[in-house]
Amino acid sequence: MGNVATQGLVFRYVNYWSDTITWGGEYAPIEGDMVVIPKGLNLLVNVDSTPILSAVLVEGSLIFPSNPDPNHVRTFDAHYVFIRGGMMEVGTEDFPYTSKLIITMHSSRDSPELPIFGNKCIAMYNGVLDIHGVPRNPTWTMLETTSDIGSKTITLMRDVDWKVGERIVIAPTGYRNTEAEEKAILAIDRTDPQKPIITLDTPLEFKHYAGVQYFGDDFIEMRAEVGLLTRNILYRGDPETSSLKEYGAQIMVHADGSESLIARIEYAEFFDVGQAFQLGRYPIHFHLIGVVHNSYIRGNAIHQSYNRGCTIHGVHYLRLIGNVAYNVKGHTFFIEDAAETRNYLENNLAILTKKSWSLLNSDQSPACFWITHPNNIFRGNHAAGADNYGFWFDTKPNPTGPSFDPTICPENEPLGEFTNNVAHSNGRYGLRLFHNLVPRTYPCQPIVYDANNATDPYWKNPPITARFQNFTSFKNGRNGAIALMMGDVRFENFKVADNILAGIEFEMTDSYVMGYTQVNGALVIGRSDNADE
Repeated sequence: MGNVATQGLVFRYVNYWSDTITWGGEYAPIEGDMVVIPKGLNLLVNVDSTPILSAVLVEGSLIFPSNPDPNHVRTFDAHYVFIRGGMMEVGTEDFPYTSKLIITMHSSRDSPELPIFGNKCIAMYNGVLDIHGVPRNPTWTMLETTSDIGSKTITLMRDVDWKVGERIVIAPTGYRNTEAEEKAILAIDRTDPQKPIITLDTPLEFKHYAGVQYFGDDFIEMRAEVGLLTRNILYRGDPETSSLKEYGAQIMVHADGSESLIARIEYAEFFDVGQAFQLGRYPIHFHLIGVVHNSYIRGNAIHQSYNRGCTIHGVHYLRLIGNVAYNVKGHTFFIEDAAETRNYLENNLAILTKKSWSLLNSDQSPACFWITHPNNIFRGNHAAGADNYGFWFDTKPNPTGPSFDPTICPENEPLGEFTNNVAHSNGRYGLRLFHNLVPRTYPCQPIVYDANNATDPYWKNPPITARFQNFTSFKNGRNGAIALMMGDVRFENFKVADNILAGIEFEMTDSYVMGYTQVNGALVIGRSDNADE
């Protein structure tokens, strides 16, 4: 009703930040002020910059409008932004923010903390958070041809919308993850638009391999990934202290029940983010919400993070698609308690995941993707250069932390999906399954062998097949893939090359009761064209 007149559009009355009426006829906020946006008020930030505000409490709406000039820069500075049942809008899905915006968060380790959320943050308890930068296509791609030491150009394998002046990262293809290189784009030759040639600001210091090698009818494709780091929306910690103290900005969203908030974060750049050595203080953190069908993290660039990349904690059905994470301390894509299920991770790229000595013990041997519950979906993700592991299924007997539940047994749950993923240049293993993965129909009950039923001896609790499919793993410091105690787990169409210790290794699979562990259709290469001389 009423949609005919408005053609489905939603109209809102707004108050301009620049209008003295908004502030009761007084002056606009000055440095150190706190701004309260009550329910029913829609505040439009139409000024080019704000002072450093102590806090912004959003119970109504905080709206950032684009400028018609795409090169216009708006800045917004605060110590805290707390969305409490309100809405913060930086563009929408249909109308993204098209000019430039820099949101800078301030505070130190000694600053007062919001309960649960901490400081130097955008914090949301219920409500809606919309951050929509200009879509980038693609957010990452791969090299078409090998680029050698000293080269100032790279050739990409597909068309890109990238621009001169933007920053990129080129993944390592050797055994050392420190061979990742960050560069600026000096020029782009689009003579062949499907194979653009990028001129870099400085010569390459390392070789970055790209090629396909055939072995009879089979082949392996090994290429350096290239990720775009620049976005038109920049969310960061203050440049004066963040890097020095390893104490950056963070976003944390939390609510008490399923579908009680919406956070849609896409095509934004996160730099100087995460707070080192402090649990719960991550660049993007979904915290103990439950089901979040309407939320996603898509197309973002997260780099120079002092504490993880994206954290999935106590949530289900969250989508992470097409994100680039580079130079991150601790597990980069982090599934926390082992109660999280049916989350969807596709086409994400992680480069240079580094040890962190004061988080979880496992962060001392970090993974690009740390997975505590198998019932999640992983498609087309690339793990390029962790200190230890590309993908680590660190399954648990029961969930940990606030999600503990003795009726949930993750190490015996079915696998959601693991297809078309790639790992290379990791310090130890491209794929690690540790400790156990023994999927069964009733996860918290034992598998019983009934010797009296020859046709179906496991009818009381049948094993469930877990298929890891089409995985490519090369140039890892130990193995392409390794598994400890496995049930009916099958590695199908794996392609592994130039791994120092072994291609594929299983440690414990000798118990018939545990199921049938199999390797089917694997291509194992001891020395490829990408091997070191």
